[in-house]
Amino acid sequence: MITYPPQPNFAFLFHVKGYARNVFRSDLAGLGNYGMDSIFEENQTHVRDWPASASSFQLHDDSPQTARVSAAQQLLFPASPGSLCDEIGLNWQAALRLQEEGWISFPLESTSQLDEAQEAELRFVGSLVLAGCDRNMLVLLLASLPRPYAYDLKRVYFDWNSRHWRLIPDPSEHPEAAFTDWVEVLVQMRDAGSLAGIVELAQDALARVRGR
Repeated sequence: MITYPPQPNFAFLFHVKGYARNVFRSDLAGLGNYGMDSIFEENQTHVRDWPASASSFQLHDDSPQTARVSAAQQLLFPASPGSLCDEIGLNWQAALRLQEEGWISFPLESTSQLDEAQEAELRFVGSLVLAGCDRNMLVLLLASLPRPYAYDLKRVYFDWNSRHWRLIPDPSEHPEAAFTDWVEVLVQMRDAGSLAGIVELAQDALARVRGR
């Protein structure tokens, strides 16, 4: 059976093997700053130890600015800041502290309905906190991003090598690079069965092409 490459299934990806998880765990002592101790323990993100080369191919233009939600458009079913915090599991007092310290750009208590950019901002920053980031980690992660932090979580990841946010590559737009990375992942995993399966598929495909 061929092991297929993993698909991004978390709001943001950390381009590391295990570093992010270890850093987050080591910083748990400071999470009380946001009154989030129990929430962080329950919502710790588990980063699977896929080899670091997975999804490592770079886009010519991978600026996270293209993932920024800039238009203040009203949503069809707008949520309030409180209901969105409940949805994602973010403590309300922690959200207010994030606003007080400048991580959230709009007033939570006086905003009755979130527009598209505000929802993206609260989801983005809130998800970082829920993943285990205390104040110092937020400073590190967000230093390279312009405010407000209204970024689409499904389109960006943090590259620890460069300490910059990048667009998540779309394999459908870069099939050869994605395939090369996948093969390299299988090599690092020493998955001889999957590699042999790829060889068989390629040989069969060549035979059919040459037989025409």
